[in-house]
This record gives sequence, C-alpha cells and structure tokens, in this order.
Amino acid sequence: MSTYLQTRKNITEGNFSSIYFFYGTEKYMMDDLVQQISRHALGDVERDFNFSQFDMKEVPLQEGIEEAETVSFFGQGRIIVFQHARFLTGAKDKDMPPHDLKRLEAFLADPPPENIVVFTVETQKVDERKKIVKKLKDVGETVETSPLHGDRLKQWIREKANEENVLLTAEAVDELLGRSNSDLLTLEKEIQKCAQYINGHGEIDASIVRALVPRSLEDNVFQLIDAVSDNHTEKALQLFDDLLRNGEEPIKITALIGRQFRLLNLAAEMDKRGYSQQKAARQLGVPPFVAKRLSAKAKTVKSDAVSRALSLIAETDYKMKQGAVEKKNGVALLIARLPRVLSG
Repeated sequence: MSTYLQTRKNITEGNFSSIYFFYGTEKYMMDDLVQQISRHALGDVERDFNFSQFDMKEVPLQEGIEEAETVSFFGQGRIIVFQHARFLTGAKDKDMPPHDLKRLEAFLADPPPENIVVFTVETQKVDERKKIVKKLKDVGETVETSPLHGDRLKQWIREKANEENVLLTAEAVDELLGRSNSDLLTLEKEIQKCAQYINGHGEIDASIVRALVPRSLEDNVFQLIDAVSDNHTEKALQLFDDLLRNGEEPIKITALIGRQFRLLNLAAEMDKRGYSQQKAARQLGVPPFVAKRLSAKAKTVKSDAVSRALSLIAETDYKMKQGAVEKKNGVALLIARLPRVLSG
C-alpha cells in the first residue's frame, strides 16, 4: 500500500501504475489523484477522447470494463475511472445495478498495459474478506486516503505553494493551519488566493496570511474562549457579534463553545497521563497543532472551573431550546457569566 503523497509524487513524475485503488474518507485526495493522473498521462486534446468515468451507483461494472479492455483508436492509452465502487465494501446497496465481479476478476488478470484504470470509493474501510478486494490490492497500487496531520500536512501545503510558484514561510504555514484547520480544499483555495496577491511569485509570510485568510469557525470560537478565560468580556462579545454577522446560529455557537470546553477537559487529562502531542491529537480527533493549543490553554484553567462552565453551557442550551430565553441574548449572557465561573 502506498501513501497519498508518495503516489501523487510518482504520478507527477510520470511513473504510472496500470491499476489504482483509492479508498478512504478524504474525497479531496481521491479526486486530486485522479486529476493528476489525467493531467500527466494525457494531453489536453487526448483527455477529451480518452478519459471516461463510470458511476457504479448508476452503471453496471461490465460497461466500464468493455471500455477498459479497448485500446484507443489514436494509439494513446485510455484512463477509465470507476467511481463509487461500493461493491468493494461490506455495504448492502439494494439500488445498485448488477455488477459482474467475475468479469472484473478476469480483467484484472490481464489488463491492457496501455490503459490506466482507477477504482474509487468513499468509505471508512473496504471488505478485506472479499476475493475481489484482495485481487485488486494484489495487482493495483492501493492508497487509503485519510486526513493529513503534522509534518505530512505541512509538506502538502509546501507542495501546493510550489505548484503556484510561491514559497510559504514556516510561520505562514502555521498561521494558515490555525485559520483553515486541515480541510484540504479550503487550504488549496487560500494558498491560491495568497499566491494571486503576490502575483504568482515570491514569498508569503504570516502577515499576508493574516490579511487574506479568514479564521475558521472553530478557531473563532477558540479565540472567544481565550478572551473569556482572560476576563476580556468585551472582546468575547465582539467575537460573538462577528460570528452572528457571518450567519452562524446561536445554538450552533453554544454547541461549539461546549465542545471546546470538553476538549480542554480531555486535553488536561491527557497531559496528566503524559500523552505526546501526536497521541493526544489522535485521541482528541484534532490536528496536532490544535492539540498543542488545547494543552496550553488547559494549563491555565482549573478542571473544576471547566466543569462549572460546562454546566452553565448546558443550562443555557436547554433554556434556548425551550424558548425560555431569546437565543442571542442567551449566548451573550453566557459569555458575560463565564469569566466569573472560570475564576470562581
């Protein structure tokens, strides 16, 4: 099994496999790998004639195999992509068209070397017990697409910047991650925006990122909690007002405030147990830089104060949902009361 970054590097260098199998939870990565194969294996003209996609939710497998078995009339290789290949998972999809897996087994035994065939499926895991899954992994290049974290994510950011002919400083990378979290599509768009700002050449520093890249919702909520815990109520209320102007709902904001406090509790417990930053990040389900930030904040707030804050948040949430308090006023009052709760 290969990694997303290694397979992407091989493709961009012109080193292709005949069969690819991409699965996992990161659709962006699968789409990107398919795009890179198309871009580097076919020219613009050839792509119009020799690139085909078949949706396995709509089309029987065997229709795509017929095309995959055919060599292009123009002598160029073809790229055939089988999307939503749910027959490789344990899912029971009654509405799926009939797929001839025996035909696929025969194809995989002797695929035309000129063509590139790609199977993709969004899933937590494939059914390793299935014969066809084992066969596909044996003959093809398999990539499980899972979220990038830590150094791998920073490497991806640097490579994306390089594709735009720009360089991001280390501080700019950290600032970008703090504002966009680890969503690859968002990161890609923000890198492109910053690159356009400096006309596609030169260096992007942290000040450019701060000027151009808006904070993510979760980052804004964390800034709000920072202000609350530092007894800067006016700043916290201003951040809340900014979130409302951006169209965020008070109940959603309350839920995110509660989530951040729960993460603080967990981060404090993991610090006590001596967890590394990487292990804490995995347990918390957040990128390592977020785990580091949570750990630092947890050291400044007592655990019993966090428990009191969570009780107040739950009470506020209940009152808003019952209509006992107007939602915006409820959150504003919560923000005003939290500093006293945390310091008491």
